[in-house]
Parts: sequence; structure tokens; C-alpha cells
Amino acid sequence: MNPKNFFLVPGMAEKTELIVTEEQTARYWGSGKSDILATPALVAVMEATTQKITDGGLPESWQSVGTYIGLTHSSVTPVGAKVSIHAVLTHIDGKELTFEISAFDESGIIAEGSHKRIISRTEVLKRLLRKKK
Repeated sequence: MNPKNFFLVPGMAEKTELIVTEEQTARYWGSGKSDILATPALVAVMEATTQKITDGGLPESWQSVGTYIGLTHSSVTPVGAKVSIHAVLTHIDGKELTFEISAFDESGIIAEGSHKRIISRTEVLKRLLRKKK
């Protein structure tokens, strides 16, 4: 199947909302000493938000995997705060997808950047994984 036949077009967008929990803090993740939203936790939710776009546009036998993330996490967010994550598919180059990602809390923007994913047949990824075992 040719990636041009997939239902993925620039401009597709998704949003995820969350309330920051103890398990998402820098202290919990070991990436800091404070009870604020950890960058690794934020990245995981941002990546999952882009995945929602690809899941809706790929056949079941295909999937996407993250290959790059560039992010500026510019503001602290406390436990209990509401965070909205936005992802927009901005560019498609063959099997490579580029997304703009951003996150906001009640005070404004807290992070922004870009993320790339590659689309692949699930069986190809499984075969590559077996080679590593």
C-alpha cells in the first residue's frame, strides 16, 4: 500500500487535556526536585496526541513511530493544573510526518516545538524488533 493512499493530510489536528498528577511531576520522574509537570511526562502526552492523528488516518496493519522531538518547555505547571496539548500535522514527506506541538495551562503557553514520526507496516517493525532480541 502506498502512503499516498492513507487518509493523512496537513492541517489535521488533535487535542488532549489533562490534570497534572503526582505521577507526572519532575520529582516522580527523577528529572528534577519539584512537584511541577515534568518535561518527559509532557513529551509523552504530546507524542500520544500526534499518535491520535496517525491512528485515525492509517490502516490497521500500519502504525507510526516517533523519530524526533524538539521542544522548548518554557513555564512551570503545578500539580492539579489543567493542561491542553495541541498537535497539528504540518508536513508529509513520503513516510515522514512532521507535527507542530504546543501545550497550554490556565496561564498561557508552557511548551512548543516539533515532532516527527515515520509510518511503517506493523509487520516490518516487528521483524526489526525480532532482529534485536
